[in-house]
Amino acid sequence: MVQITFYHKPECWLCDVAQEMLNGIIDKYDLQINKIDITTDDELYELYRYDIPVFEFKDGTVLHGRIRLKDLLSKISENKEISSG
Repeated sequence: MVQITFYHKPECWLCDVAQEMLNGIIDKYDLQINKIDITTDDELYELYRYDIPVFEFKDGTVLHGRIRLKDLLSKISENKEISSG
């Protein structure tokens, strides 16, 4: 499983594109998405308003703006948790 925090805001076409990209791969790559609307928090809004959409990964790295699928898949691979058992 790979956990991704997805910072977005309403009426953001790049956010819509990013959501569609996630929808296309969520099951295949076992993604857990924590979707956060930055307009509900003033600090998040100030932090991300010029960068959204933002995907933040467990290792602290981020992708933002015009996110390419190959970059997303690379980050997913880097952040994949190996299940023990």
